[in-house]
Amino acid sequence: MSLISNSRLQTVLSVLLSLVIAMGLWYLVVGRDHVETQVELRVEYRGLPDGLIVREGMVNHISVRLRGSAELLRNLHSRDLVYTVDLSGVQRGATALPLAVDSMPDFKAFEILEIMPSRLVIEADALTERVVPLENKMLPLPSDSPYLISHAILEPSFVTVKGAETQVNSLDRLIVVYDPTKNASEGPHEANVAIVAPPQVEITPPVTTLRYSLDLKTENVTLTRPIQLDNDDEGCSVRPDSAKVELSVPEALVDDRDYLDAVRVIVRQPADFTPGDSAEVTPIVMLPSGSGLISIDPPTVMLLSRTDIGAESHEWTPAESIFSMPVNGFDMNLPSLKINDSFSLSDISLPSAPLPQPNEIKVQPMQPEKSASADSGSEAPTTDTAASASGTTADTATVSDDGSTAPVAETPAETHQETQD
Repeated sequence: MSLISNSRLQTVLSVLLSLVIAMGLWYLVVGRDHVETQVELRVEYRGLPDGLIVREGMVNHISVRLRGSAELLRNLHSRDLVYTVDLSGVQRGATALPLAVDSMPDFKAFEILEIMPSRLVIEADALTERVVPLENKMLPLPSDSPYLISHAILEPSFVTVKGAETQVNSLDRLIVVYDPTKNASEGPHEANVAIVAPPQVEITPPVTTLRYSLDLKTENVTLTRPIQLDNDDEGCSVRPDSAKVELSVPEALVDDRDYLDAVRVIVRQPADFTPGDSAEVTPIVMLPSGSGLISIDPPTVMLLSRTDIGAESHEWTPAESIFSMPVNGFDMNLPSLKINDSFSLSDISLPSAPLPQPNEIKVQPMQPEKSASADSGSEAPTTDTAASASGTTADTATVSDDGSTAPVAETPAETHQETQD
């Protein structure tokens, strides 16, 4: 009886030992094949209601910690995993959306240990758009730069922004920043500049064109210059004959005398200006390159013909051509006419006084040669003696070369004619 009991006990012990050995082998074989790992899932969103926009809470990736077969997990890492979030239940304001990846077919063979984050808190707002202006904020030039920024404009200067209502309504303008030292040369410039806007705000158009000019730094200078005639016509005069000119000159050329000497003030005759006229004209200021006119004093001057100024200024002026009368007639009242194809003698107005008659012209006879007594210093015969010798009456006397006077005889016919007159 005891032998049977010992045999049964040994059998039970053998079975228990076999079971322990089998469990150990199973743990060694099966337990070592299961491992834990963490995978990344790309998040996509769909179903957002119309008129809403998500301001905050959206993420691009989520992390999932899994446990499973090493071989299966190795294959899982090599695939592009995507998790889709349904936003159809989102309303304006904050909405919490739990994340559940256990329904994904790719995770059926694994144990899901953790999801990070476990939920999404979506902040939604109403979608709106408005037009806002652009403001130019150009960076300043270095202090030693010889240029100044001028005439900076943006085209277009307004854009349309679209986004969350709270964000769009807070925008009163958008800033455009540009560094002009990228092209620091004198003259006009143009550049396309991107418009900086808050995130999740759409701008139309996204780029604007900046136009500006770099001008030389200038300094104001006042000069006094004589007023010159453009055609150097000596028959005209200008009153006043000088003018004060205020200019803007590049700083580097303020003390350059050759540069300043190039400033001239000239006057041009009007098209219908004729001798004897006077006209009020505006002087023309000739400036060198880089300078600008600020003011001129006086702004207008009088252009006068030589006949309009004082008699002390009357001078002989040559005729304009061989077919024109002299400008200055020496007070002879000569007509200022030009000979052309339609000229005739009737165009000349003759003097109104009667012309002298031939018998009124007095001709002085030639003086006889001096006698030897005159050469020796003797006096010439008196007028009465000369008149009695010739039987005529003395009328006038002439002065000889040596200073003595000699009578001029008058014929009886001439005396009779003068008595009749």
